This record gives sequence, C-alpha cells and structure tokens, in this order.
Amino acid sequence: MLVKIMAKKHLILGSAIALAAAAFVTKKSHPEIHKKQNVFNCKLKNGYKLQISFVDRSIAHIVYYRGKSPSVLPTTMKNERVQTGGDQTVATGKLDQKETLEFIQNDLHMPFDLLIDSDFYYIQSYQVGLMIKKKTGMIYFFRTSDNYLFMIQNPPVFENGQVVNTLEVMDSKPRYFGGGMQNGRYDHTGQILKIENQNDWLDRGVSSPSPFVWSTAGFGILNHTFGKGEYNLTNPKKITFSFSDQKSDNYYLIESEPEQILRSYFDLTGAPLVLPKFAWYPAHLNAYNRDTWVQVSADSSGARKFEDGQYYKEYQPLNSKSFNTKRPDKIKIKGKMFVPSIRGTGEVTFIKDEDGELITKQESLNGEKDNYQFSARQIIKRYQENDMPLGWFVPNDGYGAGYGQTQDLDQNIRNLKEFSDFAAAQGVKTGLWTQENLHPKNPQKPRADERDLAKEVGVANIAALKTDVAWVGSGYQAGYGALVDIAHYMKEFGHNERPFALTLDGWAGTQKYAAVWTGDQRGGTWENIGYQIPTYLGSALSGVSNVGSDLDGIYGGGKPIIQTRDLQWKAFTPLILNMDGWGSENKTPFSFGGIYTEINRFYLKLKSELLPYFNSLSYENIHFGQPIISPVTLDSNLQLIKQPDLAHEFLVGENILVAPIYEDTQMDPDGNDVRHGIYLPDSNATWIDFFTGDEYEGHQVLNNFAAPLWKIPLFIKKGAILPVNNPNNNIAEIDQELQKFVICPDKFVSMMEAFDDDGVSNAYQVGEYITTDVSCKQKSDRIVVTIEPTMGNFAGFQPNKRTILLIKVVQEPSKVLVNGQEVSSYQYEAQHEMETFSSELPAIKNGSWVTVEIDQHDICEKSQVIEILN
Repeated sequence: MLVKIMAKKHLILGSAIALAAAAFVTKKSHPEIHKKQNVFNCKLKNGYKLQISFVDRSIAHIVYYRGKSPSVLPTTMKNERVQTGGDQTVATGKLDQKETLEFIQNDLHMPFDLLIDSDFYYIQSYQVGLMIKKKTGMIYFFRTSDNYLFMIQNPPVFENGQVVNTLEVMDSKPRYFGGGMQNGRYDHTGQILKIENQNDWLDRGVSSPSPFVWSTAGFGILNHTFGKGEYNLTNPKKITFSFSDQKSDNYYLIESEPEQILRSYFDLTGAPLVLPKFAWYPAHLNAYNRDTWVQVSADSSGARKFEDGQYYKEYQPLNSKSFNTKRPDKIKIKGKMFVPSIRGTGEVTFIKDEDGELITKQESLNGEKDNYQFSARQIIKRYQENDMPLGWFVPNDGYGAGYGQTQDLDQNIRNLKEFSDFAAAQGVKTGLWTQENLHPKNPQKPRADERDLAKEVGVANIAALKTDVAWVGSGYQAGYGALVDIAHYMKEFGHNERPFALTLDGWAGTQKYAAVWTGDQRGGTWENIGYQIPTYLGSALSGVSNVGSDLDGIYGGGKPIIQTRDLQWKAFTPLILNMDGWGSENKTPFSFGGIYTEINRFYLKLKSELLPYFNSLSYENIHFGQPIISPVTLDSNLQLIKQPDLAHEFLVGENILVAPIYEDTQMDPDGNDVRHGIYLPDSNATWIDFFTGDEYEGHQVLNNFAAPLWKIPLFIKKGAILPVNNPNNNIAEIDQELQKFVICPDKFVSMMEAFDDDGVSNAYQVGEYITTDVSCKQKSDRIVVTIEPTMGNFAGFQPNKRTILLIKVVQEPSKVLVNGQEVSSYQYEAQHEMETFSSELPAIKNGSWVTVEIDQHDICEKSQVIEILN
C-alpha cells in the first residue's frame, strides 16, 4: 500500500516544520503503520497501539490500547456497586445491565492525508491536523485553517482498571462545560467534575451524567465508554480525565463556537428529541389505582377536603413493591393493613359509620366505583374548573400502583384505555410511570400486576413514558438501554406518534430519546429553586435542553409564595411536572387558591402563548446546536463594578431573559421583593422589561429590581420576533387559523425563522414541517416588517390563516400600510394592558403597542409587508 505525503508546510509549536516534497513511502519501509478504509493504525515505540479516524470534517476519533484490538463498542460497567444515596428503591426493577449498546450513531470514516518522518506521523483531515510523536504517542492538535496549535494530548496512563489522559490547552483562559446534569452548577472551570451515576438529586449531586465535556478553547471531548470517570479541571490549562476502562477511546470535536461543538455532538450521538407539543404544557403525576381514602376530622394530620365537603386521609396497602412495610401508623381496613401515604406525625381522628367501621373509598382511574372524587378523571376536571393549562397526565406514578383493579392484565389495559380516551377528549395525553420491566415474563400467561408496553401503547394509546430510579437507577448502559427499548416499542405500536420519554440517570445520547428531569427534591425551600436554575443550564450545555423538574419539589411544600416563585421561572423552560401525592400539600398550580392560583394561571397561559417560539427554538437546537435555554454569558470575567449573579438567570433562545426570584432578599409578608445581580448582556443590545415597557441598555447589572409577587424579572431583547399562539389550556385549544407575532423593533435588521410541524409524529425528521422567515427594521420614519411566504408542508397544516402582529412602538403611528395599501384595521394603545385571566391581579401595562390584523389569506402564496409610519 502506498501512502502519499503532503507537499505543504505547517506551522506547529510556533516554528515552521517543512514537510517533505511530494513523495511516496511503501508499507514495507514503515511496517508499524496500517491505513485501511480511512483508519490509521500504528504500533508506538512504547508498546502502545494507536488508532485514528475522522468521522466528520471536525471530529477525530482517537483510541489508545494495549494488546489485541479492543471492541468497537463502548466499554460497559461490570460488577459496579450502584450508588443509591440511601434510597432503598434504587435499581430494584431488575433491568438488564449486561447488554452493550452503541450510543454513537455516526460511523463514517472521512479521508485524510498522512506524512511520515523519522520522529512523527502527520495526519490532516479537513479541519483538524494531528502530529503524533512516534516514541510516546503524544499528539499535537492544530486547526488547519490557521495552523494554530490549540492542544497537546499526553499518552494515557493505564493503571488498576483506570485510563488517565492529560491535555495541555494553549488558550489563555479556557472554560469548561458539559458533563450532563450536575446539580447546582454549569461552569466546571477549576472544579472536579464527576461523570458517574450517583442517584443524588440534591445540590452538588449528579442527576444524569454524560461523558461529554467541552471548552471555550475550541474543542469538545466525548468519552466513548459506559465506565464512570471524572474530569480534573482545577488547572484549566492542564486538565486530566480518567475512566474505568481498558482503553482510551475518545472523540475530539474541534470547532470554534459552542453551538458548533454541540451540533457536532448531535452528529455523533443523535439529534435531540423535538418535544411533542403536549409536553410543553404542565403534566400531572400521581397514583390513582392503589390507595384508599379514609374519612377523618378536619383537624387530623394529613386531612384533605374533597368536593363532598368531607375530609379524608390517604392510605396505601402494605406491599413490598411499595417499599412501605416498615412505615409506622398502620391501620386495618377490611382485613388488610394500610399505612399513611404521606409520612409524618400528628394526631388523626377517624370518622366512623353507624356500625363503628371506618368510612373508606378506594381510588381509581375512572371513578367507576362510586368514587369519582377520588379518581384521576376528577383531577382533570379540577384543572378545568380552575382554567389551568394541562397537557399530559401520568396516573400510575407511585410504587406498587398499576392502572386497573382486576385479576386480568388485558382488562386492566382496557381500564387504562378508558381513562386515556377520556383524557384525550379533554385535550390531555396520557403517560405511564415505570417501576420495573415493561414486558410480561410469560407473554402467553401474563400476571395482572405485570406490564405490557406494546399493548399500553398500541391499545391504550399511551403517549409518554417516565422512568424511575427503581428501574433505571443502575444507570450507564442499563439506563441507556431502557430508553432504546421504550423508543422501539413506541415507534412500533404508537400509531405514528413521536416517542417521548422522561428520564434521569442518563448518558451520552439520552437527548435523542428523552427529556430529563432533576430527580426527587424537597419543595418549600428557596434553596431548591436556587440550585435548580444552574442545574438546568448545565444540562442544556451538555446537549439536553429538554429539561424539567417537579413544581415545588416532590416532597415537602406548603409555602405558597415559594411555590408561586418556582412556577414563574419554570414557565419559561420546557417541562413542568406537578408531582402530586408525595408532599405535605397537593402539588397543583391551584393548591393554595387566591392570588397564588391567579398568578400561576397567568404564567401558564403565557407559556401556552409562547409554544410556537419554544418549538422554533427546538428546531434551532437540532439543526444549529443552539440550546433552548442557556446562560446569559459564558464569560464570568466581565470586569463590572456591580457583581452579576450569572448562575441564577438565563436566556430563552436569544431574545428572552429570565431572572428568577430564588431567595428572600427583602421580602415583605405578601411575597413582594427585589432582585439583585441581573446582568443584561451585549453592550449593543437594549432590553425591554416585558411587564412595564421600560428599556435598559445591555452590559450592565441591575440591582434592587422591583419584583412584586406577581412579577418575575422578564426582559425581551430589542429586535425580538416571537411567534406566538392564542392563550390556551392544551393543544386542542390552539387556533390553527391564526398566525401571530410579537415584535420589538430595533435599529438593526432582525430576523426569525419560525418553525412548526404536526407536533405529534416523527415526520419532521423527514422534512415534513414548515418554516416562515420574518424580518423587521426600524428606520427613521417607519417600522418595516416582512413576513415571507411559508415554506414546506405537514399533515394537517392549514395554510389559510389570519395574521396578527403586536408591534412595540414609541408613538402613535400616522398610518399603517399592508403591502403598500393604507389600512384602518389596526389598534394603537399608549399603554397596552396585558390579559391576566384574573380579576385579582393588578393591571399590567407594558407600554405603547400597535396591533395589526390581516384578514385570512394563504400564508404560502406571497410576502406580507407591514409598514408602521411615524
């Protein structure tokens, strides 16, 4: 085999190394190398073996090993003790931990050039150059665009089942991100970053690790392993990473911008899931098939008031699968032993019937046993009565809970279908929680308490699966394999609906199958809000933007101000989980009534309006690597007089900035407070307070920012173009004949590509979607908005729509033109009053706006040009 030597000079280590003129070298003269099918293999003088390939223009795959050639699959954890964090439920679901699955989906081998001299191998692909020292295997990385040396990899050290790599980084101030969902942090510069499955949901724990780390120095690293490891980033210019493995198997993603690195990561491991539209709405989760409610006095501990005006306390039957056999305060109901569903202390006074028996009602999904007020159906009705958005419902989220009360699995699945059909008629999708294996051991003779995912999806129309630590708590290859299994069955039996899972204990590649939530936390504390914000950001910067958590935690709660503040910021994130049945209070947005319910409704309605914007951000995420939510800046060295609080604010796309109220700064008894440390990025930008219309210049820090209980600090960037919906409570209420944009003009031309699809199927992956380009420019005498013809199509798309534009202005217009013709169909408001859906909230007036409405037309036919003249 002949290896052609490049005729080119490269600048490495600051000096010119002249490569030989064009020549040919035979394999005979270099027996230590082998180049076949665009893979470079060599044996180094230190005995190590090295394998290099390029799977993309900017991605190098480098494997060091000893002995025989290793498996092409990632190494799996063997006999690893599962970290439980003291939780007895973790990894009890008997999930298969042995199967090895590949999380890399791109196995292309790009061509490269090779040159050899007495000391080095020189390899060059399109964007990456490598210089490998023959004696040691040390690798010098450089960019081919400017021949800049940016990193040096020292040969790995193999010791006691660990492989340790050391990188020297040339950038003067590199910063590091990634690593998956690391609780309470997103910037790992100067820290030890654990890449291991900890099942620890609290601050500084690891909820969902990923062996993917990247740097502002222009590279990312994906460790091709299921072994646990860590990154030592305490010296940012000389980092080490170690993993439990017998080989050093890593992908290096060489790009200059963070979005490009994330996009390369998606090329390797799979594009993120675009959430089905229902998932952007709140979910309600609880168990409605297991427990019995016992009538008690109003002052009893744990008493809840129901529609019949009576008070009841929830009890669950003793069951090893419910992990409750050692729980105190047991009582006997009809010959069976029960314990309180919510642990706690306090006196309970039972109300008894004329015969001295306890008055009890067993809950169910459909209320078919004269128990409707204790049914899952009644919960949906309560959301409707409170005019509260609800997108999906998980009715079996509790240990030992199923979805039917017969002795036949097929009958129980039919019971589940009855509920699913009812929920669908209300615009709500149904999901299921997973405690253990999803398939019967003997499909011919299934037990009534087993699961059958194929029938749950195919017969009962289940649209979502939520995993639990009991099932996926062992993490690594087992947790990843569970998602592959879910996706397979949902694709196979799911009536062409988009597979959707919600998980934790993830790994690289999780993003293509699932959203991730932060785990089981205790509500009712400011600390819970405080560390969740950077947790979300760290996940998004690790390639998993589809993130969420339980409203006010799964446990605890009971403090309405904190619950309301928690919901406010989560309304601008992908998922909100109303995880009921585990806390000291009901976990719904209307649990506390009064002003708290009114505020929560206002923010959830606002989220429903923003669904087209969120959906467009998902499109940008999968195609361009732009996270849905992100830190306001990656640079913590801003050299500002006032101290910014960067870990507790975030951008939604590039145009919305959210600064949550996450602590008691100087709060009054009604919850009114101020927020310090709000950094508004970009010195060329202007940010608008969304609730007042006040404007603030970028690159400054705001302190003492007024935040009455109803208000979260929320800013819209000048130049923003936001596609929005009519306010609604679920996907069935979206006006399909409306195209609407909220626009904040700027002196610079701004543009937005709005994306939409059916929101249900995977057809978007094969091009079945629409995009609409919208631009805006504020000139000296007018504002010009151009809406280009919508491109594309999808099943159910209705091109005939009316168009509404809500445009921020500084004064009343002299006239409005649509396609050059003056129109009178516009409304100017000197102080636009926002719809609050409440009579208790104060009037929210956010400055001068003009509303322009264009009658129904085919949005695919021609451009619409709207001019607002001063």
